[in-house]
Amino acid sequence: MSWELATVVIGGFATLAIYSFLVRENPFYRFFEHLFIGIAAGFFPILVFKNFLWPKVFEPMFGFTVVTFPDGTTSAPYEPLNLLFLLPIGFGMLYYTLYSRRYSWLAKLVIGFSLGYSGGLAFKGFFAEMVPQLTGSFRSLAVFADGSFQLFATVENWIFLITLLSVMYYFFFTFRFASESAKGVSVTGRWLMMICFGAFFGSTVMARMALLVERLQFLILDWSEAMGSLVV
Repeated sequence: MSWELATVVIGGFATLAIYSFLVRENPFYRFFEHLFIGIAAGFFPILVFKNFLWPKVFEPMFGFTVVTFPDGTTSAPYEPLNLLFLLPIGFGMLYYTLYSRRYSWLAKLVIGFSLGYSGGLAFKGFFAEMVPQLTGSFRSLAVFADGSFQLFATVENWIFLITLLSVMYYFFFTFRFASESAKGVSVTGRWLMMICFGAFFGSTVMARMALLVERLQFLILDWSEAMGSLVV
């Protein structure tokens, strides 16, 4: 049995094991579930080391990127500043002081730095996401291009603004107007949100169906052919 054939056969059994949960939870499903989690947990650190730590940190720090030619010359001089990588590496290693009762307080420094750094990135990401949305909500009520009136672009902007204002009014709880028109705006905002949520749910279902179709194609074509070759 070749390695490719074994991969297809095991992949087919793993797929059937995962989908066996649709019948009920069983030991067959739990075994492959834990196997998948273990492989994913082991694959992630290897991926980080191979794609980031080794090429971006260790190779420059140890001078492995410098090529020595037969005449003794080098492709580039070694940069001693690369040794500064040892500082963040040593700081991150303080995480492992959690296993020491005496020095476990050092891990709080790294955890506090990580939380502050993550909070700053989240704060920055919030403005980087919200500000373009705020500026993009200011749209022209009458669109002209090359001196001519653009009907479809104008209708699109009107639909966008009606949706934006009605949904914002639905979530405006400070005070409300009791008129029928105001209630109609609130109801319109709620229905527009339901349409949006339905579209999101539909796209999610379509994505899951695409994954299901891919797995069924794998079982019907590749796995059945592999199992047939084993029987023969």
